[in-house]
Amino acid sequence: MFNFKKPHIKISFLLIVILLMSLASLAQADSQTARPDRSLPASILANQLDSPIAISNADALLKVDQSLQGTSGAAQVIVRFSEPPVARAAATSVQSRSAHQSRIQAQQDAFVAEAMSRDANARVLGNARVALNAVMMSVDTAVLTDLAANPDVVSINPVVDYQMDLSETVPYIGASTVQDMGYDGSGIRVAVLDSGIDYYHADLGGSGDPNDYANDDPSVVEPGSFPTAKVVGGYDFVGSDWVSGLPTVPDADPLDDGPGAGHGTHVGHIIAGVGGVAPGADLYAVKVCSSISTACSGVGLIQGMEFAVDPNGDGDPSDHVDIINMSLGSDYGQPFDDDLSAAVENATAVGVLTVAAAGNGGDKPYIQGTPASAPTALSVAQTQVPSAALQLI
Repeated sequence: MFNFKKPHIKISFLLIVILLMSLASLAQADSQTARPDRSLPASILANQLDSPIAISNADALLKVDQSLQGTSGAAQVIVRFSEPPVARAAATSVQSRSAHQSRIQAQQDAFVAEAMSRDANARVLGNARVALNAVMMSVDTAVLTDLAANPDVVSINPVVDYQMDLSETVPYIGASTVQDMGYDGSGIRVAVLDSGIDYYHADLGGSGDPNDYANDDPSVVEPGSFPTAKVVGGYDFVGSDWVSGLPTVPDADPLDDGPGAGHGTHVGHIIAGVGGVAPGADLYAVKVCSSISTACSGVGLIQGMEFAVDPNGDGDPSDHVDIINMSLGSDYGQPFDDDLSAAVENATAVGVLTVAAAGNGGDKPYIQGTPASAPTALSVAQTQVPSAALQLI
């Protein structure tokens, strides 16, 4: 048998040697060629730094929202910490969960103590351990960068208030077809984070007497008025007089009251009232929106999420509701920088579905609000019944 490989190897080797010799000649010729002057212009050299500038607090600045940097004066902020919230460790034992809660509380307590030592007027607005590991505070923004140097701090963002989104009608979406199949929501618990619920309404298990509603003190729960067979629980996380920018004044009565009342009751009725989508479901009235305007408190919403994931407040989310409804949002939402969206993701981790309005931002492609933009949220867009008509003049 003839071997044809060796000649090819010799030829290849010879070609490589020739190529290397050529490259060496070119390099020698290039080294002898005069190169043009490439020194920097004098105007640039004059501005050259004598030594590098080191930013000692760069890591801390990355944690503080840009809108808060370089400012001063009291502002409401949400501070999130590195220890995962309880919702992310819900499957652990009672002992480990207790230890986890202690670590969360230690992070929050240490931060609050430092904040108050730097700003005598700082105050805590609320906190969360289950849906988020976060503290909401009013604090001088001038000290935020120093506070962010705490290695336990993940982010410091301004409190963002949201707006209620109006909902409309039931049969047009096909709910009656589902009900005819035997599904009416029985056994399902829905937390309605909104302006509260008029639990006196006859369609929501109340007395149906307008005088009962008119004579109610919305800051206290009158004996025998709440909860009802339909509205089985809830809490007011803002108070009847709250408006955007002011501190919340929580109380135990989640009545949908005041000149801005009605939105939460309307939403609750659509969900589970007489003639609603799921009339067999139970409702939790979680008041996080104003009784005076359409604003919804960013602080109240985080606390409302916490309540929905852990209604009895013992740090164990095993008593969580099944669904959270938020017919509200902030247009042009991005889930990666939104604290409420993070709470939605943590609620999902323990088995809670969040249904949220896609927004009132208009018919624009790829635009929706937060928290509906959270990856695991069920985002619902607005529709209009066929009977609606444009009135021409």
